[in-house]
Amino acid sequence: MPEKTPDFWAHVWLIITTPLWQGAIMAATTSLLRVLYEGKEANKWRVVLEALICGALSLSASSVIEWMAWPSSLSVAAGGTIGFIGVTAIRELIIRFLGRKADSL
Repeated sequence: MPEKTPDFWAHVWLIITTPLWQGAIMAATTSLLRVLYEGKEANKWRVVLEALICGALSLSASSVIEWMAWPSSLSVAAGGTIGFIGVTAIRELIIRFLGRKADSL
C-alpha cells in the first residue's frame, strides 16, 4: 500500500514539482477554468476530457522543449498557452499548417 511507504508522498511531490508536470497541471487547470468561464459546455465529461487532453498536449510540448534544449521552465508557459487556446483551436492550427506543408510538396 502506498500509504505504508514513508517515501511515497515525497516521491509524488518530487514528480509534481518538475517543470514537465507543472506545465501539464497548468494546461489542465487553465483549460478547465476557461471552459467553466465561457459556460458554453454543459457536459461535465467533456469539460474534464478537454482539461486532460490539454494536459497531454502540454506533456508533448514539454518533450519538444527538452529536445530543442530550451529552458525546462518554458513548459509552464507552454502549458498555460495550450490550456488557454484549447484543443479545438490547436487542432485547427495543426491541420492548417500540415495542409500548407502538403500543398507545397
